[in-house]
Amino acid sequence: MPHLLIRGIAPERIRTVAGPLTEELAAVCECPADYFMLECLHATAVSPEGELVSSYPFIEVAWFDRGLGAQDRFARAVDRHVRQALGLPELEIAFRVYRERDYYANGESFGDDQAQDAPPPEEELESLRQANRKLAEELRKARKALSSSAAGGAMSTRLRDALRE
Repeated sequence: MPHLLIRGIAPERIRTVAGPLTEELAAVCECPADYFMLECLHATAVSPEGELVSSYPFIEVAWFDRGLGAQDRFARAVDRHVRQALGLPELEIAFRVYRERDYYANGESFGDDQAQDAPPPEEELESLRQANRKLAEELRKARKALSSSAAGGAMSTRLRDALRE
């Protein structure tokens, strides 16, 4: 772990960059280079017209989240060692994040039981965004009501109570 699932690039070409690539990725992830698995997958691409075409160069990274900074460094290293070094015109990289609690080796989870109860960071972030949108809308309404009361109307009891909270 991490696993790089590689499509659209011949294994012989990946072999030429595997050593330097995994050494740099190991430094980014702060783990031994032998933790990495580079898998060249055979894929048959079919065009919308039904023609067999070359697969697009694509690397899917399956890993445990190491933060956005590490992810950015990882992607740049893969791009430099694969796209640039092999002279590919384009390369796409996507990350699939595994939660340690949901990843097993030999029947044993990599995570602890307490982490299972915590919401995933993306769910927590979306919940906070929704709460922020709700508060922003309430603030907008309060400001609007306040400006209309300053123009001559009296502040309602309901608005006054809301502003106190």
